[in-house]
Amino acid sequence: MGWRIMHYMAKDEEEEREKRYSDWVLFKRIFGIFRFYKTEAISVAAIVVTVSLFTSLMPILMQRIIDYFIIPGRNDLVEELTIMGCLYLLFIVINFILILTRTIFFARLGQKMIYRIRNDLFAKLQYLSFDYFTKTESGRTISKVTNDVDALGELLTTGIIDIFADLIGLIWILVIMFLYNVRMTLFTFTVIPILLITAFFFQKRVRSAYRRTRVAIAQVTANLQETITGVKVTKALSREEKNIEQFKGLNRENYSANVEAASVSSLFMPLVQIIAALGSTIVLIYGGYAVISLGEMTIGTLYAFLEYSNRFFLPVISLFTFYTVIQSGFASAERIFDILDEEPSVKNSPKPIKTKNISGHLELNAVNFSYNEDVQVLKNIDLIIEAGHSVALVGQTGAGKTTITKLLSRYYDTTEGDVLVDGVNIKDIELETLRKNIAVVPQDVYLFSGTIMDNLKYGKKEADDDDVHKVCLILGLHDYILNLPDGYDTDVKEGGSRLSLGQRQLISLARAVIANPSILILDECSSSIDPITETLIQKGINFILKGRTSIIIAHRLSTIKNASKIVVLDNGEIVEEGTHKKLLLQKGRYYDLYQTQLTSNIIK
Repeated sequence: MGWRIMHYMAKDEEEEREKRYSDWVLFKRIFGIFRFYKTEAISVAAIVVTVSLFTSLMPILMQRIIDYFIIPGRNDLVEELTIMGCLYLLFIVINFILILTRTIFFARLGQKMIYRIRNDLFAKLQYLSFDYFTKTESGRTISKVTNDVDALGELLTTGIIDIFADLIGLIWILVIMFLYNVRMTLFTFTVIPILLITAFFFQKRVRSAYRRTRVAIAQVTANLQETITGVKVTKALSREEKNIEQFKGLNRENYSANVEAASVSSLFMPLVQIIAALGSTIVLIYGGYAVISLGEMTIGTLYAFLEYSNRFFLPVISLFTFYTVIQSGFASAERIFDILDEEPSVKNSPKPIKTKNISGHLELNAVNFSYNEDVQVLKNIDLIIEAGHSVALVGQTGAGKTTITKLLSRYYDTTEGDVLVDGVNIKDIELETLRKNIAVVPQDVYLFSGTIMDNLKYGKKEADDDDVHKVCLILGLHDYILNLPDGYDTDVKEGGSRLSLGQRQLISLARAVIANPSILILDECSSSIDPITETLIQKGINFILKGRTSIIIAHRLSTIKNASKIVVLDNGEIVEEGTHKKLLLQKGRYYDLYQTQLTSNIIK
């Protein structure tokens, strides 16, 4: 059932995308990619014209050989015939070299464009806002960057460029055909309307079929990525069989979509070939009559015209062959441009403020925020955090604690109200400047593939190894790392899977500190560390936070006793704020939370 819901959601998205991008819009944008490679494109065009011109001369040479050197009883022409035969062979060799050169140039130009598109997509994804990733499955995004770029690359390399080559060849052929015999050329054209009607009939069916394949493979990729990422949950809940069934459903949809696309294409091409054969048959019958009964042309001329007639239909057939490639490429282009046209909801102001030093004075003035229109997460938040002070945010799950930190880092913009840093509206500060001065240690830690040292320096690549070692010593992490097989050069594997969750949290905390931010946000950064270890590193954390603006989210209230101020949130509102002692004396919401946790620890 789940895979069916995913399918219908994806189908609605594709229908919406179809409204945004007409064929003409897609064609202009795809063709516009060539403007970045003008020199290469001109070189390819020159080679195409040369190859087409040279290839079109070969039937003329053969016609001359047949009419002037293959004459019954003329033994004196054998030597000349041999020379002409060798000349024809030379033409074939030169033609082979030219076509090989054209193919190499095509491949290079095509791969350059694919390289650019994939880089542009990745760069765009780096700067999109958080809301894009919360509403879009990562697997479907991966499918666009991989599968869809490959399909568009096929269009660029064997589609547009080859079509250009075929069109140039077609022009040469038409000119020569009209020079040979206008009437027979017009006879050849009689089947063109049938070809156009057939193409029009299949157009929407082919496009729809290939669009469905792109949706299907994206769903398969999304499900695969999600299942692999969540393998621990799968094992814990024995979801293997259900996951297999769900994947089978999505894979079955992918199978059906590709079979449908192949069926439409396989029916389309034989029809085009039959129509083309009909045109050649008309030329053969009329031309044969003109040779036998009317004596209007020679056998060599008939041969040359038949050759040109077949060559006329070859690029036409090729154009229709590439029509399926075009439709597949257009379906992929829609999805690629959908990412490239996505505008980040959070972006720099027209003239952003760049500042080297941020002291860390924070203010939230009448802040309201909603992730969507239905639920208001924060309500009229007024909060001042002095520079160099530590503030703890406490409250039940869903109270809005993490949301406040996301607004401070400007992952989202407020629905109403202002967030100020050092008296400046956060929206006026350059995003890069802001985020370099704010480091977040999230509860859901993620480490990147590579060594421990690579991860520790992720926020500050230029950091000295000695500085890294000092931070790790303060947090009690140094000795543990040295006991690993390769020390700081130990590969943590994907997502840090080689380490425990508590160890990953410590490395994440050290990574944030090494970046040396003015403002440090700790979101349950020690939730997966045992109480004994937490007690040992708490002194290190207190040392690191000294003189630095810090916002701490902690469910263990015993760890925030020394905070400059504790802010209690409930249902998106600030209900209390003050020091640990002051709030306990008030015997309000914080007192209840503290007593509940204290009682729970005693029972344990």
